[in-house]
Amino acid sequence: MLDKSQIKDWDGKPEEAAKAATAATAPPSQNKDIAAAIMGAREAIPTGERVILTPEQATARKRRGQWLAIALFAFVIVVFVLTMNKVGGGLGVPQVYHMDGAQ
Repeated sequence: MLDKSQIKDWDGKPEEAAKAATAATAPPSQNKDIAAAIMGAREAIPTGERVILTPEQATARKRRGQWLAIALFAFVIVVFVLTMNKVGGGLGVPQVYHMDGAQ
């Protein structure tokens, strides 16, 4: 959760100001089509607030990124090995695992 020390220029109640700005700038719905309502463009309203991460949060973000990179690399290696095994016709697989009737 955020607290006052993590938000620059804290004025007390940013949620109410954002709701009022959204209501004032939101265009009336011209199209009654459900797809247009779902896929319609909505723009973010700049509030001027910035989140400042603590050193612990920055370190945690870095570690999450590193573990995600390792997991992605491992997944790519597994897919590569399985693909090469399939394309190579079982090269590198011991003879005991081959079936006699396999082509």
